[in-house]
Amino acid sequence: MYLFETMKLENGHIARLAYHKQRISQSSNKLNMTFNELDWERLIHSIQSEYQEGSYRLKVMLQEEGHFDYLVAPLTSKSYFTASLVREHSNTSHLTIINKTSNRDHVSYDLDTDLALIFDKNGKILEFNIGNVMFKENGYYYTPHYNEDFLLGCMRQSLIDEGCLQEKNYYVDELIEKLNTNKVEVFLLNSLREVADVTIYL
Repeated sequence: MYLFETMKLENGHIARLAYHKQRISQSSNKLNMTFNELDWERLIHSIQSEYQEGSYRLKVMLQEEGHFDYLVAPLTSKSYFTASLVREHSNTSHLTIINKTSNRDHVSYDLDTDLALIFDKNGKILEFNIGNVMFKENGYYYTPHYNEDFLLGCMRQSLIDEGCLQEKNYYVDELIEKLNTNKVEVFLLNSLREVADVTIYL
């Protein structure tokens, strides 16, 4: 198992780098893994120096032994997704849910849509399988309250810190009703796509 961060690298700049560093550092503490800040800084500087032009998907991995690996690939353009509503998998480890590890079984679904929009046993909407969820209603933007029941995303947190996003829970029945009456719009939040339109297939 390893921890990882997936980041947007554009013309030598990594968006929301401080958020990604904080998350992987905090997760390493929770999972008793060694996070060497100096090694992280050296690696990031080296990557930024090498990729001065173009847009890339950067994945930095912290292995259990404490060393870093990374992968860089061209970032493809995609700003629209489809999604299905699915219930969360049962018996998933709490630490697996709240940390970004290589164990991704809990967000793996066999669907005909691009994404899964996951809800819990009480019907609370949690997250997409590749990022957080944002709702637009009456001109305001909302995301679910965090109760250690999904992965805290860096894009989500940056929008909250900027005052652009508020926390508010949505539940399956309520969401379906509001989607059917065009009262709410749904968006994917993650560091690669930032904000992307999503159509929910009901």
